[in-house]
Amino acid sequence: MVSKARMSGERSVFKSIFKNVSVLTLGRIANALCSFIYIAVAVRALGLSDFGLLILIHSLASTGSVLSRMQSWQTLIRFGSDSFSSNDTDLLHRVVHFCIRLDTLSAAFAIAFGLVGVQIYGHTANWSAHVRFLADLYVCVSPLMYSGWANGILRMAGKFHLVPIIDSCAAIAKTFGVLLGYILHLKLGYFLFVWAMTIVIDYGFYIYYALDILHRKFRFRYFRAFRHWRWQIPGMWQFTRAASINQTLGNISGHVATLVVGTGLGPAEAAVFRVCRQIADGIVTPAQLISPVLYPELVRMRDRQDWRGLKRVTWKMFGVLGGLSIVLLLLSAFFGSTIFRFLLHVHVHHTSLYISIMLLAAVFSLLVIPLEPLLIVVGHVKFLMKNRTAVMAIYFPALYVLTRHFGLAGACLSTAACNATILLSQMLGVWFFYDRIGKAER
Repeated sequence: MVSKARMSGERSVFKSIFKNVSVLTLGRIANALCSFIYIAVAVRALGLSDFGLLILIHSLASTGSVLSRMQSWQTLIRFGSDSFSSNDTDLLHRVVHFCIRLDTLSAAFAIAFGLVGVQIYGHTANWSAHVRFLADLYVCVSPLMYSGWANGILRMAGKFHLVPIIDSCAAIAKTFGVLLGYILHLKLGYFLFVWAMTIVIDYGFYIYYALDILHRKFRFRYFRAFRHWRWQIPGMWQFTRAASINQTLGNISGHVATLVVGTGLGPAEAAVFRVCRQIADGIVTPAQLISPVLYPELVRMRDRQDWRGLKRVTWKMFGVLGGLSIVLLLLSAFFGSTIFRFLLHVHVHHTSLYISIMLLAAVFSLLVIPLEPLLIVVGHVKFLMKNRTAVMAIYFPALYVLTRHFGLAGACLSTAACNATILLSQMLGVWFFYDRIGKAER
């Protein structure tokens, strides 16, 4: 009977995961379709070089945002999931308040990091005063690129159906804005404005829906979060710090890589590298959506002390993603260069090779998805932090050297090697800690 109940529980978890992934995929499909349109139109309107500048400016602001982020959504789910389910209003308020304060501090640092980054990179890349001014203005929206605590509320409440609504609204707004700029023959400043307004729309929707959920269920008031700055559950800050460093290094690598390529090869090549990476990421996006869905489910299984089920779910998801990866690699071999030509409307030699290598890198990253949440949930987030720090310390110098010597091929190969190393190290970590799960992780 126990075995049947356990199997029924695991089937329920899988059903919930794939249901929510299917919902999220709808939004990503709409976003991908819109991106095919607005990227292609933006390149036609600006030219490849100015489009590369747009990508570099966006990457600088994104780098400032990512560097400053505290992974408040992970903290919220880890320490607030039980109180949300049991309607413990006082404890939930305290956890959410803590996460809001984290995001407020992150917003201030995002602007500071972004402005410093613009001055340094703009001088290195010999940008004109006008381009640097546009980049400084764009940095002002960098705090809104991260909706951490609000995203955590939606995930914890299981409101995954709201995400495709938000994504679709933002993508449609960007598409119409880009089409208008193309028709009116507008320049770089306007397109940066469109990108910025899309970020504002996306952030506004997340905050609105999160506050609505909290107000209806817990009579929540946002500004009360700033009354008590020192409160925290024991272990909360240590967890947040380790999770944030690990996640920041993972998220920042793509933006830094684009900036490195831009420094070594120029804005046009940076645009090619970014689009190749975007195509590869877009191909694996539906599978990547498992990550935000899987983590809350594993937390609930941990709270129930269902260690055997937690392990089984992790390895089943790993098997599913492994099989899917083979299909995706075959897909890129046949259609990668066609998608590239449609997006940029230019012919660049070896794009099929670049996209194939970047998809291989994306597949390595994809296979990490079930392993990383497992290690976080069972208390080994410090291992992830140290592991990713060591890999990134090698990756960024190697990326610069290989890019300067071998061009875009070197940039793509170093990225694939980096992701492969992270996957291998996390597999070794799971193997090392596997027998301890359910015994010493707490």
